[in-house]
Amino acid sequence: MKRFPVLRLLSNRRLFTSSSAEVGFRRSEFGRERLVGTVQPYDRHLFLHYGSPATWPSDVEAEEGLPRSLSLAIKARKGEMKKKTRLTIHGGPDDAASTSSGDILIFPDMVKYRNLSSQHVDDFVEEVLVKETKWQSSSMQALNGSYIFICSHGTRDQRCGFCGPVLVSKFREDIAALGLADKVFVSPCAHIGGHKYAGNVIIFDSSFNGESTGHWYGYVSPDDVPVLLEHHVTGGKIVENLWRGQVGLSREEQKRAQELRLQSASEIASTNNR
Repeated sequence: MKRFPVLRLLSNRRLFTSSSAEVGFRRSEFGRERLVGTVQPYDRHLFLHYGSPATWPSDVEAEEGLPRSLSLAIKARKGEMKKKTRLTIHGGPDDAASTSSGDILIFPDMVKYRNLSSQHVDDFVEEVLVKETKWQSSSMQALNGSYIFICSHGTRDQRCGFCGPVLVSKFREDIAALGLADKVFVSPCAHIGGHKYAGNVIIFDSSFNGESTGHWYGYVSPDDVPVLLEHHVTGGKIVENLWRGQVGLSREEQKRAQELRLQSASEIASTNNR
């Protein structure tokens, strides 16, 4: 069967052509590196709904607008924050997280604020991120269920630009088939780090074994989507061979956490085989 090239718009606005074998799930580097411990330590993740993958420039936060204003405000006050905080852009015309432009999701706090604007950025950062109180300019909404973010930032990296949209579609298809559309929400997002591990997926759960937290996965292919939904989302079990790490843990803690899980699984298997 003839393979057609994949077209991606790069940051310098030149049209670049590459085959799916070079940037997709069959690329030579796919699955080659160990994943555990590849998440930079942090404590809190903000997702700002702004635009869509088709409109994001290579560096969304460098462009004038709300993402830049919020990014600069966070950096200016980071020394006063108790929690190390990341900001990522997400969204799209068919976003499944029930958000609109200017809405902010905060994890693992599992809360949403609506309609942030550039003129209110400083107040938001002061009240919510520094003082860790409620933002007075908008009502806070608690989030329930699972929120899945998939890097689809094609103007930043072609691998994410190819793999991300395919995974978003596959997740949405399988979620609908399982009747989970009101419990599991999927959204494309901008750069999160680790292009070479594409497809990159982050899953935040309101209750994962009784804990509200976020887990990162890498080298995710469409064949892995049913596995992640069955084992992680509905089963509360880490998919170890795809696991990059967890929010709130250092790199060494991520590695140790996996070692302990694998050791425990091995001991259980050994006991069951006696």
